[in-house]
Amino acid sequence: MTRLPGSRRVGVMALLSTTTLAGAVLYSGIGTTPDTRNHPTSSYPNLFVDEVECPHRGSALAMGRRSEEHARMRADRYPYDPRDGVRAVRNYQTAESCYKDSGDELGVHRARRAILALTTRVNTDYAAARLNLFNALEQEQWSVALSEIRRLLLLTDHIRRHEYVEWLDEIIGRVAANASTES
Repeated sequence: MTRLPGSRRVGVMALLSTTTLAGAVLYSGIGTTPDTRNHPTSSYPNLFVDEVECPHRGSALAMGRRSEEHARMRADRYPYDPRDGVRAVRNYQTAESCYKDSGDELGVHRARRAILALTTRVNTDYAAARLNLFNALEQEQWSVALSEIRRLLLLTDHIRRHEYVEWLDEIIGRVAANASTES
């Protein structure tokens, strides 16, 4: 019997957890008839949609290495600041683009694997935070809801105009007020 290499095993596990979480969200009926005061809209923004190009200053290979190093540092900080996970993915995308421009196939593959792993991790955390928020609002667990709103606002910090982000901005004050009276 053969074992999967470490990176493939992590990828498979991440894919399974994402699929399980998505199934749980669909099974729970989220988005069936949302109440706009307490429940999010059924539409939420994707965190990673923009194409990233290599900046045209200096060597593309050097820029790729620099972007990859910044991505690693931000990925290490992700558990402490959700914005760093999103920024790390963008840095890896920049590195991948620069490696393509410079013809470094090994760098392209390394960056692509990192993008896949980190994107899966961040998107899984994003889905979990949305589900946790939905459940906390349903059960009127205001301090939990406030924590999840803050996490979601940090994850979507780079998104300017979207109905879901505007809804989070709209309800945070009311949820904070309820959380303060809860304790």
